[in-house]
Amino acid sequence: MRLLSFAIWAVVAASAVFWLTRLLVRADAAPPHAVTVSAGAAVAAADLSRLLGSTRSAAPDSAAEPALDARFKLIGVVAPKSAAATGLALIAVDNKPPRPVTLGGVVDGSLVLLTVNHRRAELGPAGGAATVRLELPAVPEPNRSTRPVAAAPTPVGSPPLPQPATPLPAAPTPPQNRNPALPTAPAPPQRNPAAMR
Repeated sequence: MRLLSFAIWAVVAASAVFWLTRLLVRADAAPPHAVTVSAGAAVAAADLSRLLGSTRSAAPDSAAEPALDARFKLIGVVAPKSAAATGLALIAVDNKPPRPVTLGGVVDGSLVLLTVNHRRAELGPAGGAATVRLELPAVPEPNRSTRPVAAAPTPVGSPPLPQPATPLPAAPTPPQNRNPALPTAPAPPQRNPAAMR
């Protein structure tokens, strides 16, 4: 009970210290060269882009209408295997959610889906030539990095890899008798360790 009471009073004391330091501290004075701005004051209409590092020239006042093919984005295609089958394209118009369009289906206004290939769809007026060609974005190259064989870890619980065969050391030769007058004892028979397995 005492510990709980101590914890509660510690939280109350910490809260009091926090709020007293927040309320009693005075803000730093503004430097003497600072200028106050009122809401009714005229705002400087200077172009600060060059000051901030931009190297582009100023854009014209009238916003140009985007190119026709910039309004459409090809998300996916289902290309027919034969000419008798119909194809399907998933097309987003003006950054709206994409919707499926079949061959001959209306995409936007007078534009219809004319042809679908494996990575491309063509739009144009019904019965006319293609005016917009949409292509799927390039597929990124797969990561083909390989790890060195020596750095490949062995899975846990797998048996160790067999080691390459190494030649057995030569059998030791019996010592030569330096004194010819003493008879030499016969050498003990050598056992082949490979035959024991």
